[in-house]
Amino acid sequence: MSQDDVETRIQRLLVSRLRISAEVVATSDRRTSLLGRGVGIDSIEALALAIAIEEEFGIEVDDADMTAALFETLGGLADYVRRRLAEGAA
Repeated sequence: MSQDDVETRIQRLLVSRLRISAEVVATSDRRTSLLGRGVGIDSIEALALAIAIEEEFGIEVDDADMTAALFETLGGLADYVRRRLAEGAA
């Protein structure tokens, strides 16, 4: 699965599961922060996004990985998902 495919699917989750404005998500790219002034998700939304990612991609987000750094940017989160997919994490 390509980086762009993963990023697009995460963007869809942001809109469908977290109810983030489609306009905000449409203007985001891999360098966009998911926290704070970027997309603006908070810690509860980060947890909800992790659960949605687990369901969408069939992977497990390790508890140890659930840090602010994981949600720093869209691209960083997509890289993590791709690594987990490559590992065959379930």
